[in-house]
Order: sequence, then structure tokens, then C-alpha cells
Amino acid sequence: MRRLVALVVVTGWVTTWVAGCAPSTPALGAHHPANPAAPTGRLAGAPVTLRPGVVDYPDVPALRTGPAPMHHHHGS
Repeated sequence: MRRLVALVVVTGWVTTWVAGCAPSTPALGAHHPANPAAPTGRLAGAPVTLRPGVVDYPDVPALRTGPAPMHHHHGS
């Protein structure tokens, strides 16, 4: 039992020592999205060109709205 207690105490000391030696995290830049001081509106959604209906691509085929076509598996 004494060995278990000693193991727990030593493990606690080692963990505290290792955590104390960890490097501090670098400061975030002013425009980094995770910085609370960054400008507002940075997470307002997709850019205008990616929003539906803003840009038209005539050379891209339209999406199918009807049922999927029937297909046969090979070997059937």
C-alpha cells in the first residue's frame, strides 16, 4: 500500500513538473479568427461569390431534379 501511495505522489510531482515546463502558447495575431479582438463579421458566412444565385455558370450542367436513372449491375 505504501508503494502505491508513493507512486501516486511521485506521479503527481512529475506531472506537475512536466506541465510547468511546457512552453507558453504564442499570442494570436490581430486578424486571427480565434482572437476575440479580431474584426467582427469575419465569420458572417460564405463569400458573396459562393452564395447561391449570385454567380451563374452556364457551362456547368444543371442538377437533376427527377428520379435517378435505372441502372443494371454487371453480370446480372
